[in-house]
Amino acid sequence: MTSLWSRKRDLVYFGFFAIHIPIIFLVDAVPVLPGLLGNAVSRQIRDFYTATYRDKFFEDSVPAWFTSYIWMEILYHVPLSIWALGALLRDDPLVPIHLLVFGFQSFITSWTCLIEVWSWEDRTIAEKQNLTTLYGPYVALGAFMALDMFGRIRSSLLRLDKSKRE
Repeated sequence: MTSLWSRKRDLVYFGFFAIHIPIIFLVDAVPVLPGLLGNAVSRQIRDFYTATYRDKFFEDSVPAWFTSYIWMEILYHVPLSIWALGALLRDDPLVPIHLLVFGFQSFITSWTCLIEVWSWEDRTIAEKQNLTTLYGPYVALGAFMALDMFGRIRSSLLRLDKSKRE
């Protein structure tokens, strides 16, 4: 097993997942969590975020499709992120297939959020740019992760095919 410290891309992914889990519970999922899980600290963080970035997705009239994205985070991102932390540490051979799906899904959902943000007519260009600095890294990391994992799977399959022919 190769150390996580020597696998730079996997180390970045590990850091992302370690940060992603608390963000889901402290910011993203607050409106759909039961009262016990949606505590005062998470509400304060979310209120600060909303006041600072004026993100309409976190105001009162949230689009139904965005609420479905929150549920995807709770039901898919959280379990996958917890699994990924251990899997990346142990260099699990299933990492590429799981992170391909995760990366693609994260890219698509974050990209649709950015498209929506830039369609808002009641926000300034500066406010949209600020929101882009938050959603953009998720778009970029999702795309990079999906392409990286696709490349890993492709390489593995080509090596397997070559060994079968020899």
